Amino acid sequence: MKFPKGRAVLSNAKLEFVHLDNILADNKKERASKISGYMEIVYPDAVQFLYLKRGEPVNAGHFSRTERRQISISEVIEKAKGTTVGTVSIYETPDELVDMILATFSVKAAVKNLDLTQMDPDKLFEKLQGGKFDGFVELRRGLEISYLRFKQGAPASGYFTWKVESLAVDALKAALKSAAAAPGALVVDIFDKLPEQAEQAAPAQIAMYVNAFNKLVAELQGIATPTLVAKTLASSQEAAAAHFAFLKEFGLNGEIQPADKVVATPDELGRAFAEWIDVFVDSFRMVLGKRLDAIVQSAFKDFRFALKASSFGRHSKLKDLL
Repeated sequence: MKFPKGRAVLSNAKLEFVHLDNILADNKKERASKISGYMEIVYPDAVQFLYLKRGEPVNAGHFSRTERRQISISEVIEKAKGTTVGTVSIYETPDELVDMILATFSVKAAVKNLDLTQMDPDKLFEKLQGGKFDGFVELRRGLEISYLRFKQGAPASGYFTWKVESLAVDALKAALKSAAAAPGALVVDIFDKLPEQAEQAAPAQIAMYVNAFNKLVAELQGIATPTLVAKTLASSQEAAAAHFAFLKEFGLNGEIQPADKVVATPDELGRAFAEWIDVFVDSFRMVLGKRLDAIVQSAFKDFRFALKASSFGRHSKLKDLL
């Protein structure tokens, strides 16, 4: 897949010669490296992306000829570190482009697979302008994907994989007609919802919740039997996973195991762990009573500021203990 490219920060570097951890760390520390855009990792059979906001990975995607899906940030990083076959590039682009690409994972297209070889672009623009369309259009030409943003029926910005002279309506119509006449169809998806920033929880955020919860588990194992704690941990996970299915990604082996394929926003992650931990703690409330509050405070003391600042601190029953 080919997407609009901005300024190249790194271009077609072979994975076998790239230290991905160093690149990501540099993006977080160096002011000049705190770009927004995307990291593109090209494999023989697919392309994977890390989407960057101010140097931080915020989401990830997998594209091939037959599928498009959102995947976890960790999955992209671990795959890239585990293979030497492929290339990596980093492109600086406007946030708006990244937001439109990300929106296609979660926003249902109002019109899908409209073939411009079968429809005159004049009619398409007539409908969008007449309805004062406020959204964006994805244009697919073979393996190339481009984006056109509208505000109140007027083209506001465009990001193309081929040369487009300007955003004037007549110039855009001519560009689409030319692209539609070239070999291969020009297919359009129309999204009538504005792009919304959809950031994934970072691996460090996931690790923080896992470590805090495991500290609580360890504290309770010193009071109750390990078998009882393990059973309670499993039953509370099952209860919380009814509302947050991604919690099933976390394995249990006397404690919570790290999960590499969690796809959730920071808010969803905090609310999920709030529910899981609340159910877990409530199971011991009748036996331990007020003593339980001191156990929770002791377990969370090294994490209290991070937990309080997150959605966990807004949704958990334990927020007053942080």
